[in-house]
Amino acid sequence: MDDQAVQRLLLIGLDYSYLHDDWVNPLRDALDGLTAAGALFSSGPDSKCAWDIVLHIAVWNENMVNRIETGTPSRPQEGAWPAKPDTQDEQAWQVAQKRLWDSLDSLRATILTAPLAKIEASPYGTGDLLCRLLHIAYHVGQITKMREFID
Repeated sequence: MDDQAVQRLLLIGLDYSYLHDDWVNPLRDALDGLTAAGALFSSGPDSKCAWDIVLHIAVWNENMVNRIETGTPSRPQEGAWPAKPDTQDEQAWQVAQKRLWDSLDSLRATILTAPLAKIEASPYGTGDLLCRLLHIAYHVGQITKMREFID
């Protein structure tokens, strides 16, 4: 299989992780109309909320891009679960969502532009990227289920 064929498959995997309602509830639908207050809903003091998950997906997408671009093992500098901002209002919630969408765009751009050899040579290789796609879909499902309690 040539690089372009693998690239097409990776893009299909990315699309299916958060865009296509044949596989997951689309992320846009899961977030549509979700207010800051709704994004802060959790089932208990030790449970994550949609806002936490949005930041978590974003930071790991950013980390994946960094691993591919630099070729060095790394973990998110903010930690796996970045802290929510001190002010948790609608504007901050919009910023968090923009960060998520930007991270998805960056991941897509990396898949489109990085040679397969560079992805494979990155820490943990292509398997890491594939796991990241599953990671996105898993968390989109969590947000979707949370919406059942919020709405």
